[in-house]
Amino acid sequence: MFAIFRKETTGFFSSLTGYIVIIVFLLINSLFMWGLPGEWNILDSGYAGLDTLFLLSPWIFLFLVPAVTMKMIAEEKRLGTMELLYSKPVTERGIVYGKYLAAVTLVLLALVPGIIYYISVYYLGETPGNLDKGGTAGAFIGLFFLAAVYASAGLFASSLTDNQVVAFIIAVILCLFLYLGFDAFAYLPGLRKIDEFVIGLGINEHYKSMSRGVLDIRDIVYFTAVVIMFNEATRMVLLSRKHEKRNWISFGTTIIAVVLAVFAVSFLKIRADLTEDRRYTLSEPSRKILSGIRNDIFVQVWLDGEMPIPFKRLKRSVGEMLDEFRIYSGRKIDYDFINPSESDDPEKRDALYQSLLEKGLNPVNIQDSDPEGGSSQKIIFPGMIVNYNGIEVPVNFLKNNPTLTAEENLLHSAEGLEYELIQPIATLSADTVYRVAFIEGHDEIAEVGVADIIFHMARFFTVDRGVIGGTPGILDKYAAVVIAGPRKEFSESDKFVLDQYIMNGGKVLWLLEEVNVDSDSLVTGETAAIYRPLNLEDQIFRYGARVNPQIVQDVECAQIRLILSSGGVRQQPVSVPWLYFPLLTPNPGHPITRNINRVKGEFSNYIDTVGLDPNISKKILLSTSATARTLSPPFFISLREAEMFPDERSFNKSGLPVAVLLEGVFPSAFRNRLTGNLVNDESVRVRNESVPTRMIVVADGDIIRNEVRRSGNLETPLPLGQDRYTLEMFGNRDFILNSLNYLVDDNGIMELRSRELKLRLLDSKEVKTRRAFWQIVNIAGPVLLVLIAGALFGWLRKNKYTKP
Repeated sequence: MFAIFRKETTGFFSSLTGYIVIIVFLLINSLFMWGLPGEWNILDSGYAGLDTLFLLSPWIFLFLVPAVTMKMIAEEKRLGTMELLYSKPVTERGIVYGKYLAAVTLVLLALVPGIIYYISVYYLGETPGNLDKGGTAGAFIGLFFLAAVYASAGLFASSLTDNQVVAFIIAVILCLFLYLGFDAFAYLPGLRKIDEFVIGLGINEHYKSMSRGVLDIRDIVYFTAVVIMFNEATRMVLLSRKHEKRNWISFGTTIIAVVLAVFAVSFLKIRADLTEDRRYTLSEPSRKILSGIRNDIFVQVWLDGEMPIPFKRLKRSVGEMLDEFRIYSGRKIDYDFINPSESDDPEKRDALYQSLLEKGLNPVNIQDSDPEGGSSQKIIFPGMIVNYNGIEVPVNFLKNNPTLTAEENLLHSAEGLEYELIQPIATLSADTVYRVAFIEGHDEIAEVGVADIIFHMARFFTVDRGVIGGTPGILDKYAAVVIAGPRKEFSESDKFVLDQYIMNGGKVLWLLEEVNVDSDSLVTGETAAIYRPLNLEDQIFRYGARVNPQIVQDVECAQIRLILSSGGVRQQPVSVPWLYFPLLTPNPGHPITRNINRVKGEFSNYIDTVGLDPNISKKILLSTSATARTLSPPFFISLREAEMFPDERSFNKSGLPVAVLLEGVFPSAFRNRLTGNLVNDESVRVRNESVPTRMIVVADGDIIRNEVRRSGNLETPLPLGQDRYTLEMFGNRDFILNSLNYLVDDNGIMELRSRELKLRLLDSKEVKTRRAFWQIVNIAGPVLLVLIAGALFGWLRKNKYTKP
């Protein structure tokens, strides 16, 4: 066998044809990856990776591998040297596997000059070496298996004829069918019921996973099985001259054994994600939820068509994540990518845009530049609609933080994909829906003021509103309660009901202030800030926090619209900073606040964490900037303050906490107190210590309040967190939704928001200034290596055979 191997490799490199085949292969790869502009070009993509190589190779291999294998047996037949081989002490299996190993080796040698690609991307990184080495290694392993299958199919084609050209054509058709043919057949009407099985017979389904650095035992066994079957089929072609029954029995036994091995391994889920940040490894909560899905889920992803390269990468990330979901759900999840701008009819296109808006998808207006310096505007919808049992849920997965670059926003979008995709699936497939109550009776924010957040909460919860009324146990059916901006004191009986609710594991989102500011009075130009206790101070203090009765001012603040006057002349409305509306900084290290925009506060107070109870952990979720100060009531607030430039030296307080998460076992606020006058029912068991639970204290009730547009008697709620003038979206809605989801999260889904991926960019300055240099290196370099290797091989061969 090894003699056959040496003969084939030496013969390939002894002819000019071999070098031409390799050079053409490298030139095609190099031109697409480095020369021709477009989405395949690494320099244009701006990302440090060799994804283009692994996407192009299946297509280029369609011609490279058949060119390598076409003469291996066909030429032997044409020249009549096969009989000479049969006379040698080598079996038909030795002939087949010797030639096969030579074919695979030659294809792999054709990839060796491509090491220049890897070195170039390595040093072109924004930080040298920031490409994903593990994922790249895994993808090269996938490329090896792909070449192995193509080589076995090409060798089989060569055994069927004595004409090299015919062998080449048969091999190309056969490899193309293996790669895409089964996918096409799966969509035939008669095969729809077994489409997943048919698709699984093709190479594409198995190579997709490996090409991104994920090795699955089922894929490896599949590729190995296909290689064995083709090689054994080639051996049978060679043995056909003997007409011996035992050969067919041996062949049949081998095929049956291979098929049984593939079938047995199909039940195993042994996978290795070689990417450095485990990009394609689903969390245990996600796998548990997906394995429990009972009915089919269909996902429409409205992100397709022509768009900038970063959005195409986001599209690919979504597809890859959905592929992982399909695997762990037992193929119960199906998806389709749709281009919302596909129609040429403007009316139909606008109608579809409006329909997607009404369903809850947010459009993005992008500007795409072309190489000639021109640009075009396009609307895309980076989101999807999840359909389960006729219920549709919208999911927007594009993060849009104005303080971050476009690349960072897209990276954060990719980081949050698993959470954004699994959250609606978990909600839709759950047996029960959590109930959340908004507490009334203490002059909390009116229903229209929280209409937007209630609308979005309805995706996850059943939402009620009601009065406690001092009734013990009235809150027990709720997973969480929300206390949104109360302005009146709580009675001791209501406090007791809340306390016992917490002691029994209830969760509370407290949004309250100790200083009252009547914002409506500001239309007259002035209002007052007055201390207003809510009789909750002692209770929240016992749980580990204190809301300080002081108003925060922050240089990092939102703006308000004022009509300023100059020389007695009224000017147009202008936006001016308003120090009383701080832009609160989310804690990037916690899943509630990771990757959300800054949260807009209004007349916020701040929080101190108190106590040293080891059973209670405290984490700051929102805080002021490094340039803040506090004001103690009472004092007047005037709009004229917006016209004054603040003295930043007085803003000397940094990172004042405005929202705090408390977790653990809490002591009762009524411990060591007589509660007989609060409980008339003797069957009520009073607890002095809670079971493990959570609560969030926010020192600003307005964080949950949406603005309302009023026209006569008509009240229209505006989106929570949206600036009504600039339309900028702050993180208020995301903060509230994440807070509630975290409070009631019993399966750990919220922890997925802590996932962190590395931003792997090219050095844009190096790409711009030395673009031509890197193009020359990567287009001419591999070819030059082949020519040098060929000259060296020829020189060594000449010296070997010309020695006296």
